[in-house]
Amino acid sequence: MVTVFPDDHAAEAATAPPEDPAAIAYLKEQQWTNEFATIQVRPADIRTSIRVPAVVHPLPGGEAVVAAPAAGRLVAEDLPSIGDQVRAGDVLARLEPRLAASADRATLVAEVAEAQVAVEAARAEQSRAERLLADRAVPARRVEDAKRAVTVADARLRAAEARLTQRDETLKTGGGAAAGNAFALRAPIAGRITSVMATLGASYDEGMPLFKVARLDAVELEAQVPAADVALVRNLSGVAFEIPGRADPIPLRFHHVHDPGVLDATTKALPVQMEVDNHDHLLIGQAGTAVLYTGGTQRMPAVPNAAVLMEAGRPYVFVQIGGERFARRFVEIAARDGDLTGIKNGVSAGDRVVTRGAYDIQLASAAKGLPAEGHVH
Repeated sequence: MVTVFPDDHAAEAATAPPEDPAAIAYLKEQQWTNEFATIQVRPADIRTSIRVPAVVHPLPGGEAVVAAPAAGRLVAEDLPSIGDQVRAGDVLARLEPRLAASADRATLVAEVAEAQVAVEAARAEQSRAERLLADRAVPARRVEDAKRAVTVADARLRAAEARLTQRDETLKTGGGAAAGNAFALRAPIAGRITSVMATLGASYDEGMPLFKVARLDAVELEAQVPAADVALVRNLSGVAFEIPGRADPIPLRFHHVHDPGVLDATTKALPVQMEVDNHDHLLIGQAGTAVLYTGGTQRMPAVPNAAVLMEAGRPYVFVQIGGERFARRFVEIAARDGDLTGIKNGVSAGDRVVTRGAYDIQLASAAKGLPAEGHVH
């Protein structure tokens, strides 16, 4: 703004407005040679949101443990490493079970064969006894004994077959499959190996965990919502995730939002869980801040996120009050929406804030004895 006077006398009589003693001088010559930009504060429709702590978890069923299906020794041509991508059914290693009468597959097969022979012999004896009884050559008790022997032999055959089947089926439930006298340990799900507890040549007891696989293409985000804000998040319009060390929040594609309806005993907040597509490679166990957009909008002054700086936990901006003079203004943030930050108070629409070069202005505020004017060649 430039004031125009009708003549020299009126201009000399006018009193110049007092300068702000806290204003920071940052000369045009400095602005020209450094990265510098400003933008005018404008009103914008900012989506209302709440910011709550959140943690990334694996999906239900998105994490699996491959355990030893029986006691034995681990063997593999190439043991997988942490971080390897696997598909469902990929062989991770093999387990050679300890030889024992009750566990060795060859022994169980032999028991089935012996039981089958015993059944055939018992049935043949029953047929012979029935023929002799018809000729009145043996008493009826001989036939009854033969029938009991057939029943016992059938029961032993079923038991032997059940032990053999159980041994083979045990592998399938734990991610393995029978292969001769060795168990092939397979990945139950597609994902990334997150833990390897196995060692080549080591012996393990039944049930010992050997590998852990996690699905990372989709994860679960658990947000701790205060009880007073539960009604606001029943119909979310958007979700973003803020990570320490990253300037911009990550927008997330979410679905299947659910909660237990019970406040957490420790945090006294409602754990709201949602499935999100993990295209930005969120890490399992990663903690951050979830920005939950509640569906409404508010009209308020807005500035780019790059214009807002922090000092001791308080947000502030640099406002240009003259061509070469700037003032630091502490602001109160109302909401964040994408690349914009809604300001509740501290600046007004029409103010011009610094978006690039704020750090240089911060250095200029600490410098002493700056020249009033300068000239750059």
